[in-house]
Amino acid sequence: MSVGLEKCCCFIPLRFGTFLIAFWFAAVYLIDTTTGFLGINAATVYSGQAARPWYYIDLLFTVIICLGGVVGMFGSCFSSRKFAKAFTVIVWVNCTLSVIKYVICMALMVTHRDAMAAACHRSGFVGISNAQPSVEPVILSDSPYYAPVRYPGTLNANSASLASCEDTVKTFLIAFGVTIAVIQFLQFYFASVVSAYASRLRNGARHHRLHDQQIKDFEESRYHMSTVY
Repeated sequence: MSVGLEKCCCFIPLRFGTFLIAFWFAAVYLIDTTTGFLGINAATVYSGQAARPWYYIDLLFTVIICLGGVVGMFGSCFSSRKFAKAFTVIVWVNCTLSVIKYVICMALMVTHRDAMAAACHRSGFVGISNAQPSVEPVILSDSPYYAPVRYPGTLNANSASLASCEDTVKTFLIAFGVTIAVIQFLQFYFASVVSAYASRLRNGARHHRLHDQQIKDFEESRYHMSTVY
């Protein structure tokens, strides 16, 4: 697939496309990392509540992907075959880590969606206006008379009904799954673009070496002919 690519997204030159792809990985995963640390990234928070060690592994994967993008941004400013070859490896590693990251996030949230609904019932759904940096599992009372009482400045300040939380969780999981599928498709296409850029530099270098050798052979043959006559 990558061999026949001449442009990124049909109209962007491969070199500039490679820079934009590196910027994508740096910017998107920097936002992902920041929102995860701040507790406003629902996927990071809820998957972390389901499995606390995963919270740190998730953030580690995200930071690695982000750093790979930063390296690519600097390296893409130079038409270096060594960089292009290295960034090809980096971008495919980034894609692999991204798939692992989001598949595990999705699996943890789907298998613990009742816990997500309980957390939402107590504290509201995670979002920009409702940060929840804690990844401690939420345990609610089994009493049929229990209901979180909203009080400003507490964990219950944004509590919602259990029924509305279950609907919110269901909608979020569907939207998250569709979004991640589209992102993964785009990123594997981006990896193919970077591979095409590396192939073009490698083939160009091979062409120049062959051209130089032909000139050298021609000059040598002229020299030998002149000495004969």
